[in-house]
This record gives sequence, structure tokens and C-alpha cells, in this order.
Amino acid sequence: MRWIPVVLVLVLALAGCTPVPPSGDSNPQYLQTADDGFLRGEFSQAAGHYEAFLASNPSHPKRAEILVKAGKCQLGAERPDPAIRLFDEALALLQGGAVRWDAAFRRGVALRMKGETARALEAFRSAASAPAAERGSAVTDDELHYETAVAHFRGGDWKQGQAALTLVRDGGAYRERKAACQGLVAFTVQVGSYAQESHARAQESKLKFHVPSAAVRPVAGADPRFLVSAGSFARYDDARREADRLRSLGFTDAFVIP
Repeated sequence: MRWIPVVLVLVLALAGCTPVPPSGDSNPQYLQTADDGFLRGEFSQAAGHYEAFLASNPSHPKRAEILVKAGKCQLGAERPDPAIRLFDEALALLQGGAVRWDAAFRRGVALRMKGETARALEAFRSAASAPAAERGSAVTDDELHYETAVAHFRGGDWKQGQAALTLVRDGGAYRERKAACQGLVAFTVQVGSYAQESHARAQESKLKFHVPSAAVRPVAGADPRFLVSAGSFARYDDARREADRLRSLGFTDAFVIP
């Protein structure tokens, strides 16, 4: 299973947003269509509908919250630049509270996606300094620690990344992602995750025709998995190019870890 950045938590984050009252709104169908599209994973279309709704309702009392939703959709579509623009506009309207921390943290994720590691880590440190109650449920400790670890990895600091990773709970929603990254000192490309070793070995055999270094890595835990991966790369960009190549060869779930 491919981990699309932030998608696994965005549905929960959206569900936790303050409902927007439809009464008196212009083109309220845009907002409903956006929410429906988000939940279906149609992030590009949903972002467009959120922004169309805001254009029709420039003084909406929930403008900041809707901007954050639109930003999350841009993250789900792997478009960090428009996401940052939307989060910046939301942050200019927000004085505090969970929605502000949500926007600030997601902005850090967008910066991490752009490769701006130092700025991403600064955003994550700021979010970590906020009381958990003020951050609310939109930014969990596990997600914060995991994103911090990934930012360190992308910046080439494997020691700090592994240290941050140890703070992620073994039994939480990020347990599989934590397990997949533990012990790594270079980037790799994962093409599959299986509950049964026989299935992983079959995928490994197919992959070896294209990547002789393909291997199966067992991950222990409450939900043991067998990960099929290819290669070891010092640079993230090199690993990303290999993932693109493998997807073009039919390994559609290929993605870079971490």
C-alpha cells in the first residue's frame, strides 16, 4: 500500500473541522461538493470547489477553516506551493486555537515536501511547543514526531531522524510507517507490503527482473508485515526517480521510504 503524503490522517482532520453553516451562503453546493470530493480522495477537484466557494463568499465567518481544508486538499494532491499560499492566508486570520496549529503544522508538511527541511523543522518545533490540548486532535503527537523524523531523514540527518522516530508509539496509527523506517540509513523504494511472506516473495521475484537488489524485509509487531523494497539511495531525488521508473514498469504502489 502506497502512503500518499498526509492522506491517511486528512480524512480524520477534515471530520474534526467545525461545521460550516449553509444558511445564507452563495453557491453552497460548492462547499458540499468539496467536502464530498475530499472524502473520496479527489483532492484537486475538492480544492477547486473550496476556493470557488470562498470566491463567492469572501467575508464568510468560517473563511479560515475553509482555507485550511483547501490547503489540506492541495497537500493530498501533492501540490505544496498552493497549499502554503492557502495556509498563509488562513494563519493571517487566526489568532490561536486548534485550527491555527493545524494550519501551521500542515504548512510545515508542505515545506518538508518542497525540500525546505530547516523551515519544516522550525514549524514542527513550534507545534511541539504548544500544549496538546491547544493543538487539539487535528495534530497528534505521533504524527508530529513522524513528520519530524521524515524531515530529518530528507535533510540527511539519519541519527536525528531515528531519534525522533522512537517517540512514535508502537501501537498507534503510525506504527506501520514507523516500523518501515526503523534502522534505515538510506532511502529505499517500497513496492509492496504483505501480511503473508509467500506473497511478498512472489512480488520480490517479479521485481528482481528489474532490480537485482530487490529484497523482502520482515517487520515485527502486533500486525507483522513483509515489505518488498528495491535499492539503497543516498539522495532522496535518486530514490524518487527509481520509484517513478518502477511505477512505469507496472509496480504501481512504488514509493520512497522514508
